[in-house]
Amino acid sequence: MTTNTITLVRVFKMGAVRLADPAPGVPAEEAVKLYAAAYPHLANAALGEPQVIGEELHYPVVLPDVKTKG
Repeated sequence: MTTNTITLVRVFKMGAVRLADPAPGVPAEEAVKLYAAAYPHLANAALGEPQVIGEELHYPVVLPDVKTKG
């Protein structure tokens, strides 16, 4: 009997936007922050519970609540 190992590819989901993993060797929280130069709001974002979809591991990006006066 042979055993196959599948390495899941991390994908960060921000609404309908899919962001590829910029640094597979670092923790997911640090990897998504590497996109902060292009998406400044990701500097303070958190990640939700990942889901396995096919051969991908989808992390939902949870943006912080923005409070406004009024």
